[in-house]
Order: sequence, then C-alpha cells, then structure tokens
Amino acid sequence: MPSPPLLRVFQENEGDLRAFMASRLRCPFTAHDLAQELYLKISALDARQEVTNARAYLFRMAANLVIDHLRREQRQGGLLAEVESLLWGHTEGISPERHAMAQQELRHLITAVEALPPATRRVFKLNRFDGKTQREIADELGISQTAVEKHIRKALRRLAACRPEP
Repeated sequence: MPSPPLLRVFQENEGDLRAFMASRLRCPFTAHDLAQELYLKISALDARQEVTNARAYLFRMAANLVIDHLRREQRQGGLLAEVESLLWGHTEGISPERHAMAQQELRHLITAVEALPPATRRVFKLNRFDGKTQREIADELGISQTAVEKHIRKALRRLAACRPEP
C-alpha cells in the first residue's frame, strides 16, 4: 500500500523536485522522467515507514536518482566510445589485424548475447548495458535479487565459454 503522507508531500513539492533535478541534469525532460521514477519508488515504500522530514527525504531520493542516472550515462558513454572506435575505424595505434580481430570478437559476442535464454538476456542487458543494479532489476522484473544474480552468472558463464582462446 502506498505511503499517503509521503505521496502527499511529493505532490506538493513535485515542481520543486523537478526543478532541482533539472538544474543538476540540465535537461527538463530527463528530470520529468526521473520524477516519475521517484513517484514509483515512493509508491512502493512501506506505508508504516516513518519519515521525520518527508521533504528532505524526497530531495535526497531525487539527488540519488540524478547521481545514478549520471553514472549510467557515463558508463554508456564509455561503452559507446569503445564500440564507435571499433565500428567506425578510430583505430590510431591499432594494427589492421588487431582491428579485424576485435570486430570479429565483437560480432561473436553480440551473437552469443542474442543466443542467451530470453530472461537471462534481458537481465544481462539491464545490468551490463543499462547499468542497473541487481536490486533495481529485481524490482523492475518482479523477481528476487537471487534470481537476478543467477541470471547474470549464467550469462557470464555462457559468454566466457564461447569466447575464443587467446
């Protein structure tokens, strides 16, 4: 059951929360999305949980969501830069042979990920590509954190098994 006092405080401060997040993100659209995520998080909280300063609690949760979002973006940016480097030939200092081998390994890895069982593939992509924590994935998919861990282990075992020997 949702926590009515906390939801009420959220509704009273939603504009301020979005402005707070937008100032840190420099994007009102992302702030709006994160405000919706914040609403879902507080809706899922135990109604018996007491919060002494609900407004401060909500702003702390909002700040944490912003930090998580920025970390995810940074991780994705690094991955994107690596992939772009491999795909579009930004290969200064890399021999043509090494570049070809890396592209072949990337294709092999993509095929291996796509060959994973659907549930395992989804958990793996949420964790490794979207940067979500195991707890976030468990909450999003409605499964236990242990199940998430098992899916990730299964994916890593299968991907390691299909990796060519050096």
